[in-house]
Amino acid sequence: MNLIKNMLMFKPPKYNEEFILKRSENKAAYDVRNKDIPEEKAYVTGDIKKDLAYIKKRFKYPINNDVIIREITLKGDRNAFLFFYEGMIDTQIVDDNVIKAILEIPYMCEDELYKAEDEIIKRFVTHAQATPTDEMDKICEEVNFGACGLFVDGFKNAFILDVRKWGSRTIDKPQNEQSIYGPQEAFAEMLRTNTILVRKIIKTEKLIAEGVKIGDVSKTRGVILYIEGVANPNLVKEVQKRIKSIAVDYVISSEEVGMLMEENSFAMTSQIMYTERPDRAARALTEGRVVLMLNGSPHALIFPTTAFEMMRAVSDDYLRVPYANMSRMIRMVALFLSILLPGIYLSVILFHHEMIPTYLLYSISASRENVPFPSIVELLLMDISFEMIREAGIRMPSPIGSTLGIVGGLILGQSAVSAKIVSPLMIIVIAITGIGSFATPDYSLSWTSRVLRVCFIALGALLGLYGIAIGIFLYSLFLASQKSFGVPFLSPALKFGSKSMSNALIETPIWKHELRPGYLRTGKRRVESKISRNWKIKNKK
Repeated sequence: MNLIKNMLMFKPPKYNEEFILKRSENKAAYDVRNKDIPEEKAYVTGDIKKDLAYIKKRFKYPINNDVIIREITLKGDRNAFLFFYEGMIDTQIVDDNVIKAILEIPYMCEDELYKAEDEIIKRFVTHAQATPTDEMDKICEEVNFGACGLFVDGFKNAFILDVRKWGSRTIDKPQNEQSIYGPQEAFAEMLRTNTILVRKIIKTEKLIAEGVKIGDVSKTRGVILYIEGVANPNLVKEVQKRIKSIAVDYVISSEEVGMLMEENSFAMTSQIMYTERPDRAARALTEGRVVLMLNGSPHALIFPTTAFEMMRAVSDDYLRVPYANMSRMIRMVALFLSILLPGIYLSVILFHHEMIPTYLLYSISASRENVPFPSIVELLLMDISFEMIREAGIRMPSPIGSTLGIVGGLILGQSAVSAKIVSPLMIIVIAITGIGSFATPDYSLSWTSRVLRVCFIALGALLGLYGIAIGIFLYSLFLASQKSFGVPFLSPALKFGSKSMSNALIETPIWKHELRPGYLRTGKRRVESKISRNWKIKNKK
């Protein structure tokens, strides 16, 4: 009855207040009165109630339901408590090596031997890493990074226990830098796992892993790796200076740090090399370079880098000289074709017909006879379609992505030719261009070819081969002016006749790699003896 009445009778609508997201407070963005007032640091008081109240307030306990505070009563009714994040520690170690151990401590009175703070970690806490400190900020920072904090009543020092145990991805094969030869291990997201992978290759105490923290709030942990006595100290100082000068709240990945450290953010080519292979990072360290690794990132940053280093594939170091040089020549041709081929084709079709053989010109004219679009529209249409297929293949799951790329390319190309939207020769040009971009050894270099290709297409459509020549000249000048951490980006091509230049252009036998690259100004230049294959020396009788 009420339902029928509500349907037939008119009632004024109820107006609910619309939610509007407002600022919490109208505070001044900058108050000059607080400029010179430093933030007061908090210290361990020794009063267990005050310390516990401070920790609960700072960690928003119990609102944060993954913060665990374990209160303990020791012998002699002395109170203590542990606090940590659930899921970030090894609970078995905490139970066996911490809680059980401190419960066995004898009565701690003023007359007892065990009233000193260090007696707890020297005699009873059996865990490997335990550090006393009186700074609350340091304790909280370590707990946020997976440690456990221990407070004991009457002690003005708390204890940081390294009991981290995080779930992490196992060591897998490289995904973007694959090679048939050489090690088949890739970096993971755990920082210590990555440093161990490098130390397995470079077994020396001169390999320095200097700890850094990036991000005012996130405090992302990382290490700067370099070999003492080999890396140029000025290079190490420059890397340290740039890292310390980063003033951001949060840093998630090494790619973000690389963009914050590079000199020219708008350059087409990256000035920092990224790698996921421990063997490549180790080889860079032995050459005198500096490597940065961050916790949570499966890529390492290598400083400095050059254009020729980015053209080197990982397999070049493990192939015999003829094979490596053949592979390198193919990659260079592929890179130039992926950048210049569409622009050259367009400029020849539009402006330089006399360069095309007569019969080929007849064939091209016949294939384009029923195509309704100009050559520039035809080229851009196919290039954009190819890029869409590539992006879709990357975003899709692996089994579907590879199928999508092959089937999509075949169907799209065949359908476009059958519908007379594009000419068959244009399909060939786009296919060669795409294959050339896939053949580049560095992923960032493939992005460079994709961006430059559009620029040369525009130059070829406007000015023909003259535009292509002008573009090559201007971009060469731009590359020559770029530097990566004080090293010219085109090194060692600027120094003719040097051994570094010959090693950069062609792969030389491994027994000729006697010197480190001269442009790195390393402390120790020679890598191997002048005669490294002593078995070639004839014994004199």
